[in-house]
Amino acid sequence: MRMDAGMTDRLATMRAALAPGNYGAATAAGETARLFARLWHFVGFSDELEAPDGYLVRTIAGVPVVVQRFDEDIRAFRDICSHRHARLHRGDCGHGPLRCPYHGWTYNRDGVPAGIPGNDPSFQLDKADKAALALTRYEVASRGRFVFVRLVPGGPPLDDWLGPLGAWLDAVSNGFARPFDQAPLDWRTDWKVGMENVLEVYHVDAVHPETFRTVTAGTWVCAAHGPHSTGSIGLTAETRRWWDGVAKRLKLTPLTEFTDYDHAIIFPNLAIGLTAGLMASVQTYEPVYAPDGAVLPGRCHLRYRLSLAKPQPGASAAARQGVEGHLADFNRRLLAEDQSVAEAAWAGSQQADQPALLGHNEGRIRAFHTAWLGEMGR
Repeated sequence: MRMDAGMTDRLATMRAALAPGNYGAATAAGETARLFARLWHFVGFSDELEAPDGYLVRTIAGVPVVVQRFDEDIRAFRDICSHRHARLHRGDCGHGPLRCPYHGWTYNRDGVPAGIPGNDPSFQLDKADKAALALTRYEVASRGRFVFVRLVPGGPPLDDWLGPLGAWLDAVSNGFARPFDQAPLDWRTDWKVGMENVLEVYHVDAVHPETFRTVTAGTWVCAAHGPHSTGSIGLTAETRRWWDGVAKRLKLTPLTEFTDYDHAIIFPNLAIGLTAGLMASVQTYEPVYAPDGAVLPGRCHLRYRLSLAKPQPGASAAARQGVEGHLADFNRRLLAEDQSVAEAAWAGSQQADQPALLGHNEGRIRAFHTAWLGEMGR
């Protein structure tokens, strides 16, 4: 097939986006400012914040952020005490007041220091002084159980940004229980390489012959939804029988609108995979930052969460625990295989002297980089 001039131009533009210089240190600062600070960033589930004074701590665009519950409100602030700059919470999640562990300064729902030990003799801070010391506040919004934060105000509201993929978050929120396995993994690769890996199934035969390949069959059917995308592939007959048995044994209620392996990407770095409408895998691929907020090139955190569909009353907890253990082990094997090839691809890209090449079966990667180019202003 001969390429017309328009196709040639599009291929040239896409190959330019996949150039080795568009990964790692060369684009890290731009991605921090234009993607991770400006766009909505998934931080966790509302389940993790439902306890009184529940909190999550994340690093977004190099900024430490605490997402904190105050009665019925959820607020997001820079996780740095206004006094001597200690971090306000030591762990990634938990519950407790927004109180600095260093000197005991406590902050209210507006981020204002409302409790200052020894204020009268030592600081003499009045109401206006305290207001001037308020923590930097960020936008926070939820869709279903998914909680998002945006550092730079402005831009579309969360529901507008999600578009039709808001329905995916509703489905996962309504149909799945709390995660039974979750962890952050440290990968020696650029975060975009991790995203590229989950955007295609071309690598499955070579990388996952005894894991993912054994459960899927058919053609990868994909669609773009603005900057986001979806993909779906069938399940083998044996896999369907296994999941039917699990659903019956554990009394699970499947999401009937998702019957295959259905996958969604919410730009820039949130991936959701649904298997037979009975298991959800939620992943984020996040750059890693030094304490001063600078990106550490060639490093990313994969943070994953696995959930099963909600059980009906009377389901066996012991049987569910056994299935969850099996699925957690399978997922760790799968991720270890992905990590190995993603890190090898990153190492190879550091020696490459020309852009990568995409086939027609890697169209979702093309859509991802088209969105990347647009958000990066290129």
